[in-house]
Amino acid sequence: MVGTRDARERVLRSAAALFYEHGIGATGVDVISGHASVGKMSLYRHFPSKDDLVVAVLRFQDETHLDWLLPQSDLDPRRQVAGMFDRIGRAATRPGFHGCPFVRAGLELPAGHPGRQVVRDHKARLRARLRTLAQALHAADPVALAWQVVTLVDGAAAECALQGSGTPARAARAVATLALDAAAQVKP
Repeated sequence: MVGTRDARERVLRSAAALFYEHGIGATGVDVISGHASVGKMSLYRHFPSKDDLVVAVLRFQDETHLDWLLPQSDLDPRRQVAGMFDRIGRAATRPGFHGCPFVRAGLELPAGHPGRQVVRDHKARLRARLRTLAQALHAADPVALAWQVVTLVDGAAAECALQGSGTPARAARAVATLALDAAAQVKP
């Protein structure tokens, strides 16, 4: 079964890269199976439909993306949040940066597609991590602060992709810092 597991992972990795680079709709299963060096029958054995593959890819990327964007650490909450924008800014200067893969997928998928729920769940987990940081700062409304920061993160990633520059991430970092500092002024 090692070969089967290996083939499944190759398909997931190939599909993730191709979906991110070209979009979900523009990437056919023939291209994915060729990129993964897996026959179409093998691909369909693991993923009965392209929709199943999309959902599996998003789940496959979920924790890795969260840990890249906002790793769990003992750093000061302000430094952790600033680090998100710094990572986005650095990533934006590399070829092939297209913003957040979850926002990209979520915007492309039609309403009701099961992949959109995976995207919403991913964003909810990011907000939960941010809410924990906001609570550590004794913010009066940690939920609102988490929504503000995730909105800045998504906007920064999108604008960085459009501009091909890390400048939007630096601008969003400055706004997020102001929001965190203001929230930290409020004591429970």
